[in-house]
Amino acid sequence: MPMAKKPDERRHFERIERRDTIKIKEYRYPERGRFQQARIIDLSAGGLQIETKRHFAEGTVLKIEMNFTGWQRYTPGFLKYFGTAAQRPLVVLAEVVRCLDQVPGHRYEVGVRFTGIDESHRRALVRFIRAEVLKR
Repeated sequence: MPMAKKPDERRHFERIERRDTIKIKEYRYPERGRFQQARIIDLSAGGLQIETKRHFAEGTVLKIEMNFTGWQRYTPGFLKYFGTAAQRPLVVLAEVVRCLDQVPGHRYEVGVRFTGIDESHRRALVRFIRAEVLKR
């Protein structure tokens, strides 16, 4: 079910509820550190709300790998239908805009805004989300 937009919301993109597991890590150059799992709460073409076991400060940049079924069919090109190309994760950089304690010290709700995403992937995400909304 699409999430209703509240009058004071600043969101520019339609959001859908998801419960996919994704991989996240703090992004640094040179890259180091391990990915950890997080769970999507909701998804838009502009960002995510996720649940994680780690607190992240506002402004922290995260590297996120998402691999949910179906988004690839909205990407351009014909290779999306063949083996590994159809199973590559969507990789984005995102900035933490809020981090709320759900269970202090154990579980956090983190809002992120995409800051690094391939434009063709953003368009594919918009089409994927629109199709998901129309299914409901």
